[in-house]
Amino acid sequence: MADVLSQSEIDALLSALSSGDVDADEIREEAPSQVVRPFDFTRPSKFSKDQLRTLRMMHEVFCRTAQTQLSALLRAVVEIEVASADQMAYGEFINSMPTPTLINVVTMEPLEGNAVVNVDLSIVFSIIDRLVGGPGTHRPRLRELTEIELALTGGITDVLLGAFSEAWETVAPMQIRSVATEMNPQFAQVVPHSDMVVLITFEMRIGKASGTLALCVPYIVLEPVIGRLSAQSYLSTAAAVASEETRDDIAERLSVVSVPVAAELGGTELKVSDLLALSVGDVIPLAAAPGGDVTVRVGRRVAFRAQPGTRGRRAAVQITGVCDDPERTTE
Repeated sequence: MADVLSQSEIDALLSALSSGDVDADEIREEAPSQVVRPFDFTRPSKFSKDQLRTLRMMHEVFCRTAQTQLSALLRAVVEIEVASADQMAYGEFINSMPTPTLINVVTMEPLEGNAVVNVDLSIVFSIIDRLVGGPGTHRPRLRELTEIELALTGGITDVLLGAFSEAWETVAPMQIRSVATEMNPQFAQVVPHSDMVVLITFEMRIGKASGTLALCVPYIVLEPVIGRLSAQSYLSTAAAVASEETRDDIAERLSVVSVPVAAELGGTELKVSDLLALSVGDVIPLAAAPGGDVTVRVGRRVAFRAQPGTRGRRAAVQITGVCDDPERTTE
């Protein structure tokens, strides 16, 4: 039906309405309902669901690395797993933290700006107890850490930040370093309260003690690399890094493998009766001319030709050439 009715169509419609052939209620078109979406201007979405999933996958690598290194350092079973990856205003994150708590303000060089790593004091006191020889069950009242306690946690912080750096390597090679330590969340003002951040929360268990670990990174810090946080980009980069690491790992392992190397001066054939009749002082002539090359075997493979000699008090050979048929093996 055309958008504009002709005069004859209008006259026919009016005539049908007057005669009752057409009911006005049946042809009345209802105005289309408008779809209204709620939008909170105080919390604009900066990270897509795909990017949040990618961040979660990235930090599963952090969990494996950190728990292995911490288990060796603390001599206890350490378990770390990703609890959530979400976006929120920085003010919400600050207000959600208890006081006191352990906060490390960190840099993510070469990215500009600061991020925050927060560890619950309940798990911190357990770690300190283990570091000083205790069972990790000491539970003092929540208080600010002393200078000595902060120094004891420095090694643990270095392990965590190193594991974070390794997890982020597939997105953007960076070095995460601690630049300040705070116990009051209100003093950790890295961005305005209204700025959006991504918060990755971890559940951490050391023996019977448990607590949370959190990494808070402002959007403004990640903006230069935000395009690399898609799952497709991350997985392809991770596969390339994994294959390169696998090659390097195999090469490193092979470099220290012991391989038997032997120089064969010559050979001959003997009857069993002659072999059984050999005694001290007998001479076995070899099928090799004096001054000729000897064969060098690597494992069972004939690999080189060489000249026999000595080096100091040890017998030695000097390689003179490569075997023409490297696939040939000795019986």
